[in-house]
Amino acid sequence: MKYRLRTFLIILALSVQASAHAQRLQPPESSTDERFAVGQVWIYKTRPTEEASRVLIGKIESVSGLGNIIHVKLIGLRLRESFAPDTRVSVMNHAPMSEVAFASSVIELTDELADLEGFSEGYNTWRSAFRAGEAGIFTISLAEAIGFIDQMLSQ
Repeated sequence: MKYRLRTFLIILALSVQASAHAQRLQPPESSTDERFAVGQVWIYKTRPTEEASRVLIGKIESVSGLGNIIHVKLIGLRLRESFAPDTRVSVMNHAPMSEVAFASSVIELTDELADLEGFSEGYNTWRSAFRAGEAGIFTISLAEAIGFIDQMLSQ
């Protein structure tokens, strides 16, 4: 129940950036930044309490009119949990980012190995909602997106 509500809230949050109609997901266009690849783990500009957090690239694809979408998993977070206020959620299994927003958020590529467990389920939930015109992508920084989702989860 908690997972489904959390997923619904995240999809609702993404609907702000949703397309008015379903769009086709395609392999990435030639990227403006060739340094991004599936399986990479990056250090990024985090929120103040999440300096140890990392962002993992799970998938890269393209949508006409939106450009490349970097699908990520985030670890090391401190998201509030409305069901248990003293509990913090540490993993976000999926967040779709515009390539521009992602590029402006990352600082350094690490040599860490990406553990993408749980990513596919989050991605598939988003993909279904996106194709139905009910979800979109984040065009703000990773830290801002996490802050937005944190607010949604704590309500």
